[in-house]
Amino acid sequence: MVKILFSRILSTITHHPLIMRTIFQKKVSDKGESQVRCPHCATSLTIRYGNYQRAHPEEPIQVDIQRYLCKFSECQWKTFSVLPYQFLPIIRHFYHTLLLCQMLCNTEKMIQAVIGRQLGLSRGIIKRLSAFSYRFSPWFAREKKIADWGPDPAANPDRLWSDFSRDFSQSFYRKRWLPTLPTQ
Repeated sequence: MVKILFSRILSTITHHPLIMRTIFQKKVSDKGESQVRCPHCATSLTIRYGNYQRAHPEEPIQVDIQRYLCKFSECQWKTFSVLPYQFLPIIRHFYHTLLLCQMLCNTEKMIQAVIGRQLGLSRGIIKRLSAFSYRFSPWFAREKKIADWGPDPAANPDRLWSDFSRDFSQSFYRKRWLPTLPTQ
């Protein structure tokens, strides 16, 4: 029955490519999933490619992170993952944990051991986060005035978090990103 109905539709609209494209786009969008784009080449030719677990920085649980494969032949980065809201790339801590550590170290001038006890983190982690926050503070102050994600990426995480985490990793971990080719 479905094959007959589909063949009738195809026979009546074969000469109208716009209608065909609309049907297939509708069918694809019925999955209920948003389209994931490769952060390196911006193509939507991506598929799910497994997942991995990452430790939750504040609770004793593991969080599943979805991994994707870019199927664009010229993309030199084959796999990537889209981190959920609050996870910062590479440093493995939450956005608000970094901001809180920055405030306690820089503004409140608290001792690292005391901050570690308050946040439930080791002194070594606090030491790394506070050292990183000295680099993060000026970047964040400058970028929130000019970036698309605006003054606070946490205000609308569904729309702004992926742009913020991409800008974050490109600014602080340049070696992990390929240089962009000139367009002219």
